Amino acid sequence: MNDVWIKMAEFLGRLNGENVGREGYVPTPEYEKALEAWTEKELECEDFLETLSAEQREKAEEILECQDDLASAQELRAYIQGYVDCVQVLYHIGLLKENEGLNLEKITVL
Repeated sequence: MNDVWIKMAEFLGRLNGENVGREGYVPTPEYEKALEAWTEKELECEDFLETLSAEQREKAEEILECQDDLASAQELRAYIQGYVDCVQVLYHIGLLKENEGLNLEKITVL
């Protein structure tokens, strides 16, 4: 494992979660559509959860939280993968040179 890639993942993770109102932020139509759909369903979900027993509601909220955590982790992974892919493209077209200890052919971030 190369420490450079770990530091890069940490940096990109912070950047990804920061200001979504910045000039360079790209709101995709798919994201906007999904956000709109969730906004409509969120109130419906809350109403449904109110009909459940306390135990059932707790379990459902646990499941929703787990799903939200997974979606967040998938988003971060895709974001970091995009940067890694960009670095690899720059390397393969000759704009970046490999440094000692930094293997741009195979990148692994754990």
